Amino acid sequence: MMARRSFLSIAASLGGALALAGCDKPGSGAVYRYRLTLDVETPEGAKTGSSVIEVRTWETHFEGKRTNHAVTGQAVVVDLGARGLLFALLAGRSENGGLGSVDHAAYLPALVALRGEKLRDSDPAFQKNLSSTGGGDLIDNEIPFLVRFRDISDPKTVEAVDPNDLAKSFGEGVRLKRATIEMTSDPVTTGIEKKLGWMNWPHEMLVDYPDGRAPMRLPDVSPRGWVTLSIVTFIARPQ
Repeated sequence: MMARRSFLSIAASLGGALALAGCDKPGSGAVYRYRLTLDVETPEGAKTGSSVIEVRTWETHFEGKRTNHAVTGQAVVVDLGARGLLFALLAGRSENGGLGSVDHAAYLPALVALRGEKLRDSDPAFQKNLSSTGGGDLIDNEIPFLVRFRDISDPKTVEAVDPNDLAKSFGEGVRLKRATIEMTSDPVTTGIEKKLGWMNWPHEMLVDYPDGRAPMRLPDVSPRGWVTLSIVTFIARPQ
């Protein structure tokens, strides 16, 4: 299912850096794509993975002007060989390092373009600065939430990965060298289901497997002590 959320007026006026297109919703909007790339250093050599993500925006005027978005794409997959697969999700990281906003993939280009600026669509400089968006290196919580699976065939074995300590999850000498985004017109990346076969399981299996609990749970600091990863943090499909 395509992720749809209320979205600040971030992408509607990205200017020359983005490909403006007609919108099938009331008002005007934009369609743009960017490539998210992770470069990982390992004792076996450099490893790279990337994913092209599309964001579609449109304006609505219900209870005031706002910009909505729809994301199509999938998580970045970095193949570390015998060490396993590293996934950079469509979701972001919270201030304490836990699972953050599922809208992260839609916000990311604007977060990089307006680094250090308050995200306010009422500020004229907000729209002006976006016209120079061209991508760049990601820092701090701009880096998406990272995970791995101890057993790639079993969603219950998911584990969070610290972007500042990949060695803890993948072994000595493994580190995240760089994470970047760049605007592109390349096709949206597909095929993650081939690596995560359980994505094609019936919904009932994903919810009830194997002991009545949702399988993709990660510990966090909430009162209940855990958070559930949704399929849409791995893939956002077009409607």
